[in-house]
Amino acid sequence: MTILNKKIHIRVAAGVASGAMIFAVIASVLWFYLSYHQEVDRSRSQIRQIITTVEQTASIALYLGNRELAEEVLRGLEANDIISAARLTSQDGLSASFEDPVTKSHTETAVIFPIMSPFDSTDVVGDLLVYPNQDYIEDNAVSLANIQATVLVVYSVLIALLTLVIVNRILTEPMKNIANRFHQITPGDSCRIDVPSAHKRNEIGALVDDINVLLDAVNNQIDNERELRAETENLSKKFRFIFERASAGIGLLNANNQLIVANPALLRLLGQTFIVDTDRFTKTDFTTYFNDPQEIQEFIEEFWVKPGNQFSAIDIQLRHKVRAADRWVHCLFSKVEDINNPDDSLVEIVLYDITERAEREQNIIYEAEHDPITQLLNRRAGMTKLENSLIDADKKQRYFAILMIDLDGFKRVNDTYGHDAGDKVIIEVANRIKQFFRGSDVVARWGGDEFLIGFSYNPTYETAVSDVASDLQQQVQLPIDIGHEQTTSVGSSIGISLYPQNERAVGALIEQADESMYYVKNNGKNFYRFYQKEESTASLSK
Repeated sequence: MTILNKKIHIRVAAGVASGAMIFAVIASVLWFYLSYHQEVDRSRSQIRQIITTVEQTASIALYLGNRELAEEVLRGLEANDIISAARLTSQDGLSASFEDPVTKSHTETAVIFPIMSPFDSTDVVGDLLVYPNQDYIEDNAVSLANIQATVLVVYSVLIALLTLVIVNRILTEPMKNIANRFHQITPGDSCRIDVPSAHKRNEIGALVDDINVLLDAVNNQIDNERELRAETENLSKKFRFIFERASAGIGLLNANNQLIVANPALLRLLGQTFIVDTDRFTKTDFTTYFNDPQEIQEFIEEFWVKPGNQFSAIDIQLRHKVRAADRWVHCLFSKVEDINNPDDSLVEIVLYDITERAEREQNIIYEAEHDPITQLLNRRAGMTKLENSLIDADKKQRYFAILMIDLDGFKRVNDTYGHDAGDKVIIEVANRIKQFFRGSDVVARWGGDEFLIGFSYNPTYETAVSDVASDLQQQVQLPIDIGHEQTTSVGSSIGISLYPQNERAVGALIEQADESMYYVKNNGKNFYRFYQKEESTASLSK
């Protein structure tokens, strides 16, 4: 039933029928009352006409006092069905009447007609009382009103049916056919709706044309979407191929520094770290894959606050497995922002393995900063590290000592055993010196047979520097194997300057240590001496 109520032709038919019935009922009721009152008024008017026809005879009968003539008038009135009773009365006492016992109860509806003299129109000779037959009048009025109302209802129903047929023929049926045809057409189908021949120039024809135009547009859209989808799938395959086969590691980071996408190359790079379970990549902080997580963490935080979509890059060392070689990568960062939802922005990362390049650069830097024979810092690199170490000692409120060491008897070794033996002596002395100091201390080859040492110490350890200098001299003078079952030995002259007791500038401290060292060389050699301001030293040629 619900389905039928949704069909337009059923709804149109129901609407027209309902409207026709309502109109017929209302019109019939109104028409009934109008017809009823018209018929009643017509009957009363008819009574007046009848009285007019007998008025002259009644006037003569009352004027002459002739009862027979008066009764003749009443018999004429009695012959009319619309009059139930009448009485004719003169001024002289003459009275004649007739009355229907059935309608006696209607005497209250009597109509009085004055009868004038036949010779003087101003002289009243009597009265004529007429009692209308109310039942007869009303029956006739009701009967006539019913007939007219019935005719009106029938007429309204016929008009409604005719209207329904016309509407169904002209509007509903074509619309239903168009709808049925439209339902049979699937998106992308080349079929179209034919315009009904009788409706090519009206609104229905225009509607069909518009539907066909819409179907053409839909088909074009579908074709375009198919082509676009095919192109997108083709591009997607290409990008997926590039993404999966790329030699560079590519991935996406969320705001929590977690990998949500990673290509095989990136997984291989990160697989060089301690974390080798690929299922854990998306559950682990990206910064933990690096040798210095704090450095990469700070770099990413600074990158997030940069305005716009700027690129940022950093070279950093990966965290490596036990006994595995160091791995270096070049990390390139760029933002993938969502304009509508900035909180969902991501960071695209591209990682290149630059281990070989980094090793080459480190080798170049190492060679530029280290002595090729002893592998100690050279003079330039030693000076730079000395300046930084002095600043660090000042921040930590520690004292700092600079030792200038010159080997005693080294020229004799070169002259006696040759330069190869001299190199072996230099290398062995350098190794013995390195054993005394930490990686943060400064140990540099300052010249041919000169070494510079810088280290910080606790101010409360008063003998720290002298203990180190004494131990160094003992180690340096131990025999050195120079090959061919031969050994030799050298001594050491050590000059010492202290920060901040002697000076605060690095250059001045080195000069003071150098002066103290030459003082030792000029005064017997093979001992150490702290710088003193009142002493003066002279250069000593080796």
